[in-house]
Amino acid sequence: METNIKGLYACGDCTGGILQITKAVHEGTIAGLQAIQYLKKGGK
Repeated sequence: METNIKGLYACGDCTGGILQITKAVHEGTIAGLQAIQYLKKGGK
């Protein structure tokens, strides 16, 4: 993860490539909302 500048490291969104965290956050949100609806229906 070291950049071309010695001692400077990069990770996450600033390294480019596929930004999978957004997909994970989206799917987690959908799952959470579905769980809430399930509980509101009394777990049925």
